[in-house]
Amino acid sequence: MLIGLVGLGGASCAKSEEEVQEEFDVIVAKSNACDDVSQCVYATIGCPLGCWVAVNSAKRAYVEEEARALIEDFERGGRSCQYECAMQGPLECAEGRCQEGDSP
Repeated sequence: MLIGLVGLGGASCAKSEEEVQEEFDVIVAKSNACDDVSQCVYATIGCPLGCWVAVNSAKRAYVEEEARALIEDFERGGRSCQYECAMQGPLECAEGRCQEGDSP
């Protein structure tokens, strides 16, 4: 009986997909400022947050580290997911933010 309660306790501490996505969106918003496309790179993330996200090159390691921590929080409840990612489009700096541009 104790094992079942420990399992339930662990699951209740895990964050939902919506919670980790909301937290990650805030991290990205603080990490994708740019003046020129040369400042933009893709950070590799993972399910359930996506395959990659355009960020300022100075923030890439931070974003990837935070994504890993959020994914661990999500998986703590025994959940997991997996993506097959398509190719990345070109990067652009639009309105002061790094983002994926339209493919040619």
